[in-house]
Amino acid sequence: MWRRTTDNSARVVDEWLPAHQVTTEEVWERTISAGLPYHWCYDSYPGAKDRRGSSRCSCSACTLANHRDLLLTAGRRPRLTELCVLVERVRQVPFNPNITMAELIALSRRRDAPDPGVEVEETEDFERMERDVHAALRKAPTWDSKARTGPGELLHSAAGCDSCS
Repeated sequence: MWRRTTDNSARVVDEWLPAHQVTTEEVWERTISAGLPYHWCYDSYPGAKDRRGSSRCSCSACTLANHRDLLLTAGRRPRLTELCVLVERVRQVPFNPNITMAELIALSRRRDAPDPGVEVEETEDFERMERDVHAALRKAPTWDSKARTGPGELLHSAAGCDSCS
């Protein structure tokens, strides 16, 4: 739970990770019994208090998220995930080495997919980001991608993409 990671003449660094000693169930039990507030993303919709949402509160489309959470993102933030698909096609780089965002969207529409509960309404900040992404995609990439195309070879159609023109 506590350990010293660095101790030299320049600095001392201690690490304290109390949550590493308890299970997720114990964290929820303590949170609920103490009446502590928590972010609605853990629920199916704001105010539901059913904890049928995401397993962790992180960036909406986190490449490190588990499969179920990514399916929820596809249902909850369709404009964001469609923007990710556009980036995949234009840049020829999959969202995740194991699955493309386009595949996640298709899977999220299946009957056996988790119910997203709510579709998030995008804000002016999203609109600004969307414009910036479109502008960036009109320019050549500043790096040479070594990424593989990913499962399903879905990205092969990018050569004909004119979504940003």
